[in-house]
Amino acid sequence: MRERWFTAILAVLATLLLSGSTLAADYDVEVGAETGAGKDAGVLRCVFDKLCAVPLPALGLKASIYISRKEPGLADVSLYGDDPSCCYFTDASGSIDVDSAKPASRVPFFRGARARGGLFIRNERAGTLFLRFHFLRDKV
Repeated sequence: MRERWFTAILAVLATLLLSGSTLAADYDVEVGAETGAGKDAGVLRCVFDKLCAVPLPALGLKASIYISRKEPGLADVSLYGDDPSCCYFTDASGSIDVDSAKPASRVPFFRGARARGGLFIRNERAGTLFLRFHFLRDKV
């Protein structure tokens, strides 16, 4: 019985040690938003190929970011709000690609309706999302 426990513990430790590099952060993201209701900001510590999210509770928003290890220069960004009509980007898109190599990005976001088919939808501007990416040198 002791040998089984010992073997099980060694197997778990070996798995943790071998996968430890994937648990470390690959990049940080400073996220901020400004709307007519105010401002809020947060910092994310993220891992490539994993969805990373930060709440911005003062504004009732949540930002999510995904960066692939294969394309670290391109971040897929989404923004969600407590209000179901928020948040969309240019052309009523639910997400946007951001150049993560830029020193800082300012992305306007809108309230309204999602794009459907070939319909032209013009939504009301709700605010601006600010993003700044910091990659760990040995990860890119």
